[in-house]
Amino acid sequence: MRIAGIDIDKDAIRVVELQKGMRGASVLNHFKMPLVNGNLPEALKDVVKKIPEAEIVASFDSRDFSFRTLNLPITDIKKIEKTIPFEAEELFPFPIDELIIDYQIIEKGEKETTVCIVAAKKEKIKSQLETLSTNGIDPKVVNIVPSALSAIANHYLKDEKGVYAVVYSGVSDVDIGIFENGSPRFFRNIPLIGEWERDVCNTLYIFQATGRKNIERIYLCGSSGKDDVLKKEIAALHSIEPVQIDFAKDTEIKIESEYAKALGLALREAEGKGFGINLRKGDLAYKREGAETKKRLRYTIIFGGIAALLFILNLSVKYYMIESRYQAVTNEIRRNFNEALPDVKKIINEEQQLKSAAAEAKKKIRLLGGRIKGDVTALDLFKEVTEKMPAEQKVILFEFSLEGDKIRLSGETTSFEAADKIKEGLSKSNFFKEVTLSDAKIGAEQNKIKFRINITLHEAI
Repeated sequence: MRIAGIDIDKDAIRVVELQKGMRGASVLNHFKMPLVNGNLPEALKDVVKKIPEAEIVASFDSRDFSFRTLNLPITDIKKIEKTIPFEAEELFPFPIDELIIDYQIIEKGEKETTVCIVAAKKEKIKSQLETLSTNGIDPKVVNIVPSALSAIANHYLKDEKGVYAVVYSGVSDVDIGIFENGSPRFFRNIPLIGEWERDVCNTLYIFQATGRKNIERIYLCGSSGKDDVLKKEIAALHSIEPVQIDFAKDTEIKIESEYAKALGLALREAEGKGFGINLRKGDLAYKREGAETKKRLRYTIIFGGIAALLFILNLSVKYYMIESRYQAVTNEIRRNFNEALPDVKKIINEEQQLKSAAAEAKKKIRLLGGRIKGDVTALDLFKEVTEKMPAEQKVILFEFSLEGDKIRLSGETTSFEAADKIKEGLSKSNFFKEVTLSDAKIGAEQNKIKFRINITLHEAI
């Protein structure tokens, strides 16, 4: 977003255009448009050409508004808003319906609230807006100089505590803002006529005398070229050495001191910090904002609808593609199933039925000499069993069962001693990890011993 602050002075219009971004504000453009022979309309038209895309913040003439600080014995925001118009009737010497009034809370305690109230004649604001709009400028905000000085203080003097003054010297007048911990306490405009520098010092002295607070530091900025005179007068009467604000120390917002007021106006809108007033209210409110908001809302709804439609369409296409792919895979599985198991007529779950058929086939392969592990087959294991049995012992095998890494043998021999020797012989095989004689007993014939032997294969087999 581009925001431009406009300072209209006696000699020229000074403009500072900022770019507001996620990381803060930076200077896009700043320039001075001279008022040739006092021709303000022509200068305004030239200004518009240089900042066609910016939201404009204008400053209302400091001599045409009133500034009051008020302590209210309430803290509720809604009550404060209702109270302000009644208080304004007592504070300002004009009928309330002839005024534009705005305010800002500058301090809030547990039981009371301090507010700054600003009032200006409606006709004066209307006249200034007509001058600007006739020449192509429609400011979004009409602010006042104290807001500009407050924004300068909050940006360049943000670490300052206590009471301090910021003095802006223009070509035709001087604006004085007195702040306490960043909040405005007093403001005055002094024309550059007569002993103006003495008036500045007297203003600072009166504030201290009536407010019972000492001004600790004084900062200068502006374009009058009379800072040396002002510094000398202040140092003599207040024993304070004024300090020039260094506008070059900020890497993003580096600018000459004469653009301080225009910069402050733009900064207040861009950063939203410090004291801020907008005198465009009621019948004089910024109209384009409402139209632009409705336009943005309309575009948002349209683009949102398009985005939702595209999202649904995207989901539909993805679903169709996934469904098509799934059907193709299902058909391929069914075709392979029919080729592998042509005798199966009732198909319930191809995956489970194929796994069961594969497991059954593996069992048959093992029993028919298929490989168990590596190059070892069931026939190799049977051969190993028969070769490791002692040749001198008479043995009849009834069972040779292979399940995984387990072999179960059952048979008949001539004695218990012969059964033990059969176990010992099998234990000598490199194929067998463990051989257990699990059962040995006398058979139906008294001279026959029936036995069972369990064998566990080595992991490497």
